[in-house]
Amino acid sequence: MREVIIVGASAAGLRCACRLARLKPRWKITVLEARQTFSYAACGLPYVLSGEIGEAEALRRTDYRVIRDAQYFADYKRVTVLTGHRVAALDVSGRRLEVRGPNGAAMLPWDELVLATGARAITLKGQPRDSRVGAFHSLDDLERLHSGLANGEIQRVALIGAGPVGCELAEAFRSLWGAEVVIVEASPAPLPSALDPDLAASVAGQIRANGVDLLVNSPVTGIDADDDGVTITAGDESVRAQAVVVAIGVEPVVELARQAGAKLAACGAIAVDERLATSLPGIWAVGDCVAVRHAVTGEHSYMPLGSLANRQGRSLANILAGRADHFPPAAGAVAIKVFDWNVASVGCTTAEARSHGLPVRAARTFAQDRALYWPEVKDIQLKLLYNPESRRVLGVQAAGEGEVVKRVDVATQLITRGATLEEFAHLEHAHAPPFAPAMEPLAVAAMIAQNQEDGIEAASPQEISTAGSLLDVRSIEEAAESPVSAGYVSRIPLDELISRLEEVEKSTELVVCGRGTRSAEAVRLLLNNGIRARYLSGGLRWLAAMRHKSDDS
Repeated sequence: MREVIIVGASAAGLRCACRLARLKPRWKITVLEARQTFSYAACGLPYVLSGEIGEAEALRRTDYRVIRDAQYFADYKRVTVLTGHRVAALDVSGRRLEVRGPNGAAMLPWDELVLATGARAITLKGQPRDSRVGAFHSLDDLERLHSGLANGEIQRVALIGAGPVGCELAEAFRSLWGAEVVIVEASPAPLPSALDPDLAASVAGQIRANGVDLLVNSPVTGIDADDDGVTITAGDESVRAQAVVVAIGVEPVVELARQAGAKLAACGAIAVDERLATSLPGIWAVGDCVAVRHAVTGEHSYMPLGSLANRQGRSLANILAGRADHFPPAAGAVAIKVFDWNVASVGCTTAEARSHGLPVRAARTFAQDRALYWPEVKDIQLKLLYNPESRRVLGVQAAGEGEVVKRVDVATQLITRGATLEEFAHLEHAHAPPFAPAMEPLAVAAMIAQNQEDGIEAASPQEISTAGSLLDVRSIEEAAESPVSAGYVSRIPLDELISRLEEVEKSTELVVCGRGTRSAEAVRLLLNNGIRARYLSGGLRWLAAMRHKSDDS
């Protein structure tokens, strides 16, 4: 008989409690929660606001239609959840904690203590305490905004931050409610923690195409509320709105751990080892309050993801019950719905890799998510980052109307195991025309990277503006329908190139085509004939997506 106290009734804490109750039915397991309402799927909140999920209660309901409240956990899971109970102080040496609840203060003993204190929304410096300005992190936030939209009080919304929450909320406000929406983002493009700027620029086009005003490179310098609304100042821009959502991320709740003397990681979260133990004896931590070892950089990183929190809770229950388990390094796989586009990434961005001193190169492919001839085929843009010295893949990013999440899911398994370009290139996948092309885009991206290391040099889409001489190897009809409008352009279709080599400018800097495939072939042919050149990575289609156009120009 042991007493286990878990502080926090969200995904990690409750997963740990329920698993441990099954493994050790005689142990006393108590979960302390400051809120009255808990155990809801916070990742689903934007989709309640958008109407894709009919009611908020669905986020708290099991598949057998029982609400996950304290009575549910007592009856079904044999776990005691005390709501309205806040931990006031922690006595590490005495293994006791002071709890303040509806009936006053009490001292509770523990044999094992689990901190699952979660995260809170980050606020801006100088953010006013006004009901029209707030985060989107809880059921209360959902209710506040839903009520204002339903009664017509909110017709224009400003979102500060173009991260996952900001992008998801933009669709909710715009598509269901028809509100005017402006997103104010400090970085040069949306989703800066997940995507490189060249792919994020395509996502920006999707946001703007759906009637959202997206302001980038616009750090907020002031928020002022008056009787008629709220004004956001961002550089030279002034944005007026009836409601403002501050969606610039979350930070770990670590005050209790800090007070107790637990070690914190450089990222500010609680430092734990692979067994999820803190630096204090008998105290463990899981969920959005902990730092996770990054599978690529090896450093402790902050990854507040529900998928990781649930796994951590289960792993810790196994460990407390005496089973052999640990929580391995994570690569931070994320997926975001941006209107009709699917966006996903895993591993490092280029900026993140460089900040950790890792050499990095990129391979791009503008591919299809299934057989080209299949009626419902959709395009995807996929970018693979790798270390040219070790050839290890550092990250994968993908976006488009097509199926990108399964590509990133597969890449995650390989990246966490340190896979190289060669392993990606030999990736085996299930192929049938309705589901996937014969050549998996992930493998194609790795082959493009291998070719690049063999000397078939690729140029980034941004470099086309500085190239002095271009060779267009598309067909005459393609080139006429969507001409290239950059630099000096000569046009020789790929099938005629070998017979017209004498026409190729020796100073040709860049070879272009629609998706990059033909231009890469052309560069190899030119190299074999003593003419050095590079090709446009991702092709003109990638460039067009960056420029938010529907053609290849």
